This record gives sequence, C-alpha cells and structure tokens, in this order.
Amino acid sequence: MISYPCNDQTPLPPLSDEAAVTVLEFLHHFTECFESQYYGEIHRYYEERSQANTQAAELPPADDPLF
Repeated sequence: MISYPCNDQTPLPPLSDEAAVTVLEFLHHFTECFESQYYGEIHRYYEERSQANTQAAELPPADDPLF
C-alpha cells in the first residue's frame, strides 16, 4: 500500500521529474508573490494571534497555589 503525505486528499497523479520541479517552482514563486502582496494582512493576523496567546498565558498571581 502506498502512503501519501496528504492522506486527507485525493492522491495526485504521477508526474515526470521535470513536471514535478516545474510545479514546485511555480508554487514557490506563487507563494513569494502572495506573501509580498498580502504581507500587511498576514503580519497583522499573526501579531494579533501572538498578543492573544501572550495574554492567555499570563502567570497566575504569586499568592495563588500552583496545584
């Protein structure tokens, strides 16, 4: 049995070595362009998540027992 890394999706068709590299290069270029175009939105999203996680992880008061 073949194991697929993305087993929650339909398996992709086989590709030649050259076709696989061409698709990979396209995806890298697309990702770079996407990140460049939407840098502000992406950065803002992760910044807001980081702040929310920091607030949620604040330590309890010193007089509060740990257990």
